[in-house]
Formats: sequence, C-alpha cells, structure tokens
Amino acid sequence: MTSGSSDGWARFLDGFRKSQVGVVVVGVPARTGGEVVSAANQPVSIGLTRHADGRPMALAFADPVAFAARFGRPFNASMAGAAVLSTVLLNPECAGVLVNSARAEVSVVIDRAADQALVQPSGARTAAKSWWRFW
Repeated sequence: MTSGSSDGWARFLDGFRKSQVGVVVVGVPARTGGEVVSAANQPVSIGLTRHADGRPMALAFADPVAFAARFGRPFNASMAGAAVLSTVLLNPECAGVLVNSARAEVSVVIDRAADQALVQPSGARTAAKSWWRFW
C-alpha cells in the first residue's frame, strides 16, 4: 500500500480478503500436506504474535511466494485472506491481523473493527437477540 488515502486502504483490504496469504498454523502434525480442516479431534489454529503495544494479532504474510523468495519461509501454510479474517473473529482475545509485506520489511495492521466490517458488512449483521426471548 503506497497511499494513505481511504481508497488505498479499501483496495488493500479488498485485495487481502481475496488473496491467499501465508500463515503459521499451530496444531498440524509435521509433514502434513494438502488441505487441513480443524476438527474436535485435531484442532488447528492460526499462530498469534504480539504487536508492539502487546496486543495479540494473527500473523499473515502477503504474497507467500514473493515473501518466501525475499525473506525466507516463516509460515507453514497458506490460507484465503477471507478465512483469516473470519478466524480472527472467532478468538475474542485476538485484536486483528498483522500483515507482513512481501516487498519490504514493513507490516500493516487490520484491526478487529476493520476485520468485522469486512466479514459482516453493516447490512449483513444480524440483530442481537434478546436473551429472555425464546427462539
């Protein structure tokens, strides 16, 4: 992202959502290949890091092929950006996604509020149900 404009930010978020990104998957047996699905008998998760302010963030690597060529391969899987965003929302302690650039040693934070806006646009959010009402 080269521009600080809201259009540049929107393009970045849309590109992230539609891309495959590198992630560190925790809980997968060594030398596992192919698609892995988290299940009760074999739970897997995305590795977290701590941002400079100490907040736990999911760690993602933009353009995994270019990232690996330039910086090595600290990730062990690839995942759709949209799936990363959805996964972050399942962990109430996760503050967002720290996206490491494949071009330079910089990162961008997608905070939880931006994540939620992408995953659940305002028109698609379900209304909160009253706790006393039977459904």
